[in-house]
Amino acid sequence: MSDPATSTVITATLTGATLFGAVTQTDYGIVFGAFAGAVYYVATADDVPLFRRGCYFLTSFIVGVLGAGIAGDKLMAWTGYNKQTLAPLAAVIVSALAIKSLAWLNAQSPFEWLSRMWGGHG
Repeated sequence: MSDPATSTVITATLTGATLFGAVTQTDYGIVFGAFAGAVYYVATADDVPLFRRGCYFLTSFIVGVLGAGIAGDKLMAWTGYNKQTLAPLAAVIVSALAIKSLAWLNAQSPFEWLSRMWGGHG
């Protein structure tokens, strides 16, 4: 059984995503695709602080919504599927890749990268 606070947060977030789609006239498939891609990591990362997970979610959601059109067109060209747009699927993929990339970048050490660039072995 889920925690009541978790259920409240999920309900509030889904309501926010719905209002975002209605206010901005964005395709609901793209909005919920980006939402699903962002929730993928946030729901499973218990070791990451709550504030950081919220920031990851927000960034991933925005990147998913904004990148869905371009990625959907590329996906349609790559697969040859032309019956309907693949932007909602692309929103899931783009937002999930964005959040995984953010988590990977956050785990890296900039000093180690700089030392590798300047000839050190880190």
